Amino acid sequence: MNYQDPRREVEKLRDHLASNERPIAFLIGAGASCAVRDAEDKALIPAVASLGDICAQAVTAIGDEYVAIYKAVTSQIEATPDRATGAANIEETLSAVRLAIAAMGDTDTIAGGTKAQLTAIEAAVRAAIADAVLPEEARIPAELPQHALARWIRQADRRFPVEIFTTNYDTLLERALEDERVPVFDGFTGGRTPFFLSATPTVADEPGRGWTRLWKIHGSVTWRWHQPAGQRPRIVRGPEHAGGELILPSVHKYDESRRQPYASMLDRLGKVLSDREDTLVVTIGFGFGDEHLNAVIFDALDARPRLSVIALQHSDPAADHELVRRAGRHPNLTVYSPGQAIVGSRVGGWQLQEPVDEKTAALLDIPFDSDAKPEKDDIAATGRFRLGDFRWLARFLDTLTRSHA
Repeated sequence: MNYQDPRREVEKLRDHLASNERPIAFLIGAGASCAVRDAEDKALIPAVASLGDICAQAVTAIGDEYVAIYKAVTSQIEATPDRATGAANIEETLSAVRLAIAAMGDTDTIAGGTKAQLTAIEAAVRAAIADAVLPEEARIPAELPQHALARWIRQADRRFPVEIFTTNYDTLLERALEDERVPVFDGFTGGRTPFFLSATPTVADEPGRGWTRLWKIHGSVTWRWHQPAGQRPRIVRGPEHAGGELILPSVHKYDESRRQPYASMLDRLGKVLSDREDTLVVTIGFGFGDEHLNAVIFDALDARPRLSVIALQHSDPAADHELVRRAGRHPNLTVYSPGQAIVGSRVGGWQLQEPVDEKTAALLDIPFDSDAKPEKDDIAATGRFRLGDFRWLARFLDTLTRSHA
């Protein structure tokens, strides 16, 4: 069996993140938000699978006939020939419902449901999602893992602004960045009712370099529709609300105005990945299940041999997972998961390759859960890599922040 040395990989990751001279971007998925725990050790934001159960309950609440339609829609998704096996997730289901609504006339039926019934299902699902990602204030810890990311961003004078792309609807990132007084540019402009301009992601280099870029690819609970008198509707940002008007899980062209933020932000991701050869992208809480995001990332890896993508995974991906297949073909795609790593297209379990000393033990204290002890001389120490859990990554980032201070 091949092995990867955790000490060498942690040192590389530390050095990558310590550089103030290269562009750095983060892609943050649902796993980062659901890693946050409340005082009772319950997930503050539900995982995607749990969110699906919550939405199914919301559909049940509006009537049995809606449940049958909802199940028919999910069955049709799961029966798609080119789709991976497994249950349809809530984002796939919501996208399918919206696509069906856009294609229907008032007298048409799809999956046994009328346009009015599918519209009611769509409203129930998006409201359930928005409510689930808006936890009660009393449940939100004073210290979030997102605060560590914000402190790490704030502590250095960087040549290029940090770009954060997130698929999450919640506002934990915004909360942390504001608490740590990190200025943020998010594609909205205006002082009273900030509105989204589709052109702003493409010209996001204009604000000062100290402004972090935050791109909420799938929408946000702070976004809503607003129609000034005599003008077309626009997307505006305001207080958090549970209506879920701008929950945007898909690029499908069910509505051009809804599609635009998603498409603009995908374009921004492509621009960040392609503008410079030495860009570093770190993913956390992202399982590479979004085919549109995957396409942007993998196309950039093909075109830019010096682009570096480091995928921090909460669990070991299956051998036939798209991420594993791609990492096997792209030496510039590195995967760190609890039981193994893929480095330079080579898969290996974690094992120290040199004797452990005090310096090594201190370096690996947070990233690596190991049976190694400083007094041991053997080099066969194995363990599990922990940085795919956002809480452990936050602790690691805090060590980098303190070392820079």
